[in-house]
Amino acid sequence: MEQKNIRKIIQFVIAGIGCSILLPFLLPFALGIAVNVISLGIPLFVILCALKNPWALGILIRARKHLVSLLGGTLPEVFQEENETVETQPAQSETAAAYEADMNPEDEINSQNVISWYGSIGKERLNQIIARLNTKGVYECWLRKDGICNIRTPKGYRRVGSLPEYPGEEAEDICRLLTRDGGVEASVKGRYVYLSWNG
Repeated sequence: MEQKNIRKIIQFVIAGIGCSILLPFLLPFALGIAVNVISLGIPLFVILCALKNPWALGILIRARKHLVSLLGGTLPEVFQEENETVETQPAQSETAAAYEADMNPEDEINSQNVISWYGSIGKERLNQIIARLNTKGVYECWLRKDGICNIRTPKGYRRVGSLPEYPGEEAEDICRLLTRDGGVEASVKGRYVYLSWNG
């Protein structure tokens, strides 16, 4: 009976010595696996909860907006930076020629709406906004699809004007009109129309 107890004690001592030797080598692997599982598991769990509970999606969107504002940016600025990497602006003459050649009756109706808006409201209002920005030393702005004109400031984007009845869905047609008139360079960048000019 005593020999069995002595053997068990010897086995515990040998196991303890073996673990104390192997533990420093195996612990980093175990911790690495645990960290990877947690770092991948938590976002997947949050997304799964958001998909199962629609109210959680609103919380995630508010948390993202709060995080962006804490980091010193604004959501339009984030979208603008994402869209600045895409540069797909063909030459002005090629664009105008291709536009005239490929125009079907529906496009002609849309372009007539754009031309009438630009002639009656748009040109005058844009010139007012550009003149006001020139006095402040600002030579670029962004137009949203709803007609709000924004400029970039150190605190984010700031509204400087609006264009009533702005046909935001026909942004490419508006860009063609602006570049054809001269003085203003216009290009579509994602959801925005980017305008720049020389002071």
